[in-house]
Amino acid sequence: MANIVVPTGNVQSKSKITTISIIASGGLAAIKFIVGILTGSLGLIAEGIHSMLDLLSTLVTFVAVRVAAKPPDANHPYGHERAESLGALAGMTLLGATAIIIAYHAVVKIVWEPGAPEVSIWSFSIIIVSIIVDFMRVRTLKKAARHYQSQALASDAEHFGNDMLGSVSVLVGLLFIYLAKYLPLPVWLVDRADAFAALGVVAIAFKSVWSIGSAAIRSLMDDVPEDLLPRLKELVENIPGVVPGAVTIRTRFVGNKPYVEAIVGTLRSLTFEKAHALTETIEHAIKEELDDTAVVIVHAEPIHTTDEPYSITVRSVAAGLDLRIHNLNLYLVADEMRIELDLEVADDLTLQEAHTKSELLEKALIKEFPLPVKVAVHIEPRNEMPREATRQADAFEKVRQALANLNAWPNVKIDEVLQTGEGLVVTLIIFLPGHTSLAHTHTVMYDLERALKLEITDIIRVHIDPEPMT
Repeated sequence: MANIVVPTGNVQSKSKITTISIIASGGLAAIKFIVGILTGSLGLIAEGIHSMLDLLSTLVTFVAVRVAAKPPDANHPYGHERAESLGALAGMTLLGATAIIIAYHAVVKIVWEPGAPEVSIWSFSIIIVSIIVDFMRVRTLKKAARHYQSQALASDAEHFGNDMLGSVSVLVGLLFIYLAKYLPLPVWLVDRADAFAALGVVAIAFKSVWSIGSAAIRSLMDDVPEDLLPRLKELVENIPGVVPGAVTIRTRFVGNKPYVEAIVGTLRSLTFEKAHALTETIEHAIKEELDDTAVVIVHAEPIHTTDEPYSITVRSVAAGLDLRIHNLNLYLVADEMRIELDLEVADDLTLQEAHTKSELLEKALIKEFPLPVKVAVHIEPRNEMPREATRQADAFEKVRQALANLNAWPNVKIDEVLQTGEGLVVTLIIFLPGHTSLAHTHTVMYDLERALKLEITDIIRVHIDPEPMT
């Protein structure tokens, strides 16, 4: 598999975005925490701790983006893009831990230690600045996450979106406490407003943990949409040449890149070239359905179908045994199938060796057909190596004279006469009307071959090439 290299520009852009986010998180966390401690606001302290963990989460994202950009290697043939899912999961784990800590302190303050914090211009200033900064970060990160299809950046965007909503919640709590100076608000509610605001931060945090965390887990567990496999299976089965009901598809996503493995049943009559062309068609169709970057592997599995022609079945059985046949004829005699064929075997085999191959083919054919089968095999030696031959003028003349005596075949031309150690090999061209049926053409050639062999007894083979008469 060729290395899939993430463009350097993408990596640099992601790193730049996360670096800016790190600086912003660090600055806001410090200011929120300090102001929260000075004013005694649990909401601000919660936001400060939240932002500190966001800083750690952003550092994790920074590392995950760098690791995910590495190309595939010997230990990671699918690449390193799942580092982003791990980064997102780590960030959500930190956020969940933070939410639990904040929830604990909020409950303590609501139930056992109620009390309103000191509200100052700094409290409102830091929260308003935080909301503005988080809004800008969320917009930038969401845009980058969509553009780069990055789970880690999406996790960061969710983080800061929650930060922004949490800050709004804290702002409402502080505003409620501030208005208590001028409005007759219940004391029990004023003393607990800051803690309720902290619980709002917790609720928003848990929502993010559930949405982003579950998405990261599904990615790491090779989870795919429920309708994806049935959709791809239907798509492949509708391609001509694929046997319906004989398609198996497996899909996984590494980062945002789909990997698809498809095993498809094909007709046994397909040649290797046609089967390969079919796999190319299937691969193209799947890429069009998913994405051009999808890595698709298609394995064609030739299978027997109920409507398969008997001749294809016979040839497929022979090919499966690595045997070559020709001159195949099939006959239905009552409820019996009679198969007659010529089996080609190397001419250096003994009769026993050739007969063993013949018996092997016969047993395989009997097993393949549901109805009774009788097989007649004519064993024909096949010359594996070229043999010495010469052209001799007297042999050519002898064939020419014999054809001249055969008046029934006037439109015959001699193409080649070869003298071999076994006898003469003659190649002829016969010209017949183009509308002549193939069956009649074969009969004419057979009769010509037999007549020529009667004229010249040392002919061992006659090849006849039929050509349409112009």
